[in-house]
Amino acid sequence: MEENIFSQENEEPLNPEREEQLQVENELLKLKIQAQFGGMSGSSGDLPPEIENEFLKHVMAFEQQFNGEHKPVKMVSFLGNPVFRQPEGLGDREFKLESKKLTDLLYEKGISVDFLRDRDDRFQYKFITEELFEHESDFGVNLQGMMHCFIYEEFHPDHEMDIEDRTRDFMHAWLQRTTEYANHYLAKAFIQPNGKVCLLEQLTLRLQQLFDSYKAFENFDYKIFEIKFQLHPDQEPRGLGHAEGIVKYDAILENGERKSVEGPFKLYLVLEHDWWSIFYFVMEGF
Repeated sequence: MEENIFSQENEEPLNPEREEQLQVENELLKLKIQAQFGGMSGSSGDLPPEIENEFLKHVMAFEQQFNGEHKPVKMVSFLGNPVFRQPEGLGDREFKLESKKLTDLLYEKGISVDFLRDRDDRFQYKFITEELFEHESDFGVNLQGMMHCFIYEEFHPDHEMDIEDRTRDFMHAWLQRTTEYANHYLAKAFIQPNGKVCLLEQLTLRLQQLFDSYKAFENFDYKIFEIKFQLHPDQEPRGLGHAEGIVKYDAILENGERKSVEGPFKLYLVLEHDWWSIFYFVMEGF
């Protein structure tokens, strides 16, 4: 189990003198961090003085290491240049032993590797030992309890899953009748069928006017039938894609009248700067 860097062995309340001493020390630490590193991107909030003290000390230690002189190194070097056998030549029992050795080593060195889509153990093992081991990173910053975190999809983007996520964001916002996070899933410019461009601010205003004309959306459901995309790697990471399916819900008017809505939807998306966003959509009820 990972150690909690904020855990306290002594849960007894501080005496007033010690509490005052810690508060003074905390203010000095804040001033020191401000002077040496330009302050902190965040706040320790209303933490008890002893917890805040430990937090500030970790911030100071992190900044000192982060700003120190060290070069990126390959993960395999950071791990001590271990040797792992290729998964293709291993039987189930042998692979289980090698996989456990790898898991234990990563845990010991404070490294976590996540896969957003389900991948089998041999796939994960192969990616880590053959590709991630060769990845250079800044392992010079290494504090007790600190984890170096890697995500497979940052190395190999899963565009289908990303488009599905944007579709889910869009549908959730529609159900909630809100445009608060529209810039998260909608593009800055909305291309209309006549070729005219509608800016995001104009589109969100039209959407909110529609949403405000109803009291609620109920019995909301949708199903994606198809997701397709095409990349244009010669123009940096760019591409076009779409998601289409069927949506149905009950729109409740202010007078309580219930209007059933059911029909196809289609979202058109563009990939820019490693992010898919919707630049046009067809949605039943809009």
